[in-house]
Amino acid sequence: MQTVELKDLITSAPAEQQSEAERLFEKVFDSLRWTRVMGGKVENVSPLKQWKHRQPAEVECDLAYLEINRPELLSALSEYLSNPALTSKQADWLFLNVLTYAEYVATVSEIRKKAMGVERYVKSLFPPKKEHITDISSLVRRPWHLPVMLAVIAVSWVIHPIAGIAVTVSALFAAYHQRKAREKVSTTLVSMLHAYLAFNTADLSWAQVTSTLARSREAGAIWDASLYALAERRMGTLNAKS
Repeated sequence: MQTVELKDLITSAPAEQQSEAERLFEKVFDSLRWTRVMGGKVENVSPLKQWKHRQPAEVECDLAYLEINRPELLSALSEYLSNPALTSKQADWLFLNVLTYAEYVATVSEIRKKAMGVERYVKSLFPPKKEHITDISSLVRRPWHLPVMLAVIAVSWVIHPIAGIAVTVSALFAAYHQRKAREKVSTTLVSMLHAYLAFNTADLSWAQVTSTLARSREAGAIWDASLYALAERRMGTLNAKS
């Protein structure tokens, strides 16, 4: 699994850029904080010293315990792009991997909050589930939905056949659109996750990175413009060398 450590990013920078590299990459890792919980209580919150490519099985745990400060990461990426002397495969991969993952988990979190309500969502985080799911159907399902809907339909038929027809058609129409909306959300999440999982190497093909981001965007994914800026900058560098 592709991994990068803070100390390696600093020591691999040119000698005259060591202090700048230390400041910049410490800013990146300070934006990635892990909450350690012991006995149901928060023991400490500390920045990571290492970033490794995440697997789907780790997403639920990260939703509960990993805090990613996206504004700070984007600020660090902007500084990184403005200082070509710090450019490296490892740093490029770090920014691409962390920011695509940050966008993915943030999207998952927002969708679940809207589907479940904030209080129910927060409660669902602990203890973290062992399996990550992208299908939100099970999250929005309520045991009482179907009985209530059937009861309303039954009452409407008792009142008048025309009312029964209207309520039945309306219920079926609403159910259809809700199902299509859930399918769209699930498709978007799957496309984002697949895009992230594709970035598990520092030997990146920037043309492939661009096409992967574009495919997921067509499926509804929204990526920060800075990711495209990084890819375009590296594509431009490669074209200039060829």
